Amino acid sequence: MDKYQIIYADPAWSYKSKSSPNQINKYSTQKASNNYKSMSINDLRNLPIKDITSDNAMLFLWVTFPLLEDCLSVISPWGFKYKTIAFNWIKLNKNHTPWFGMGYYTKSNSEVCLLGIKGKPKVESNFVSSIILNEREKHSKKPSIVRNKIVELCGDVPRIELFARNKTEGWDVWGNEVESDIHLLGEEKDMTINMEARYDSFLGDKP
Repeated sequence: MDKYQIIYADPAWSYKSKSSPNQINKYSTQKASNNYKSMSINDLRNLPIKDITSDNAMLFLWVTFPLLEDCLSVISPWGFKYKTIAFNWIKLNKNHTPWFGMGYYTKSNSEVCLLGIKGKPKVESNFVSSIILNEREKHSKKPSIVRNKIVELCGDVPRIELFARNKTEGWDVWGNEVESDIHLLGEEKDMTINMEARYDSFLGDKP
């Protein structure tokens, strides 16, 4: 199996939200059913990411704030050590005004991509900003510019995007929405990966 120096992942996190009538309004609800299937935290932790990474590698892992604790619990089993926030995506409307987000408490306008390291990966540029100002597109889609920033930071090294939706030039991909370049779980298991049905709605932070 190939060894990668960059692991870029936007996992299919599973949300379990609760709500009460006085906590729901037109700004705090978003229908998420049928957008994609999700994996349990245990299934994510057990993915054999260690088997496909080089001795020196970087992990870029997207997460929403309600699942930050779960996300941190995935990094170590994958063979990485959490270091910092790689990117903070400030979401914009089409007119470039800040998007009014979701949440039980304050409304979250941003989403973060965490950075983990394995060994001593080389940093190619010290001029990559963590802030990304970009419009929201279809549900859960991340800004394409992130991939360019990752390559600028790490260099043109072997890299893979996990849970990919599309094939990107220069990147290997793995996921249930693309023709994968590797069989992360073995060919049969990749075809029958145990994914949970996503909850019908996502309301942001738990009460």
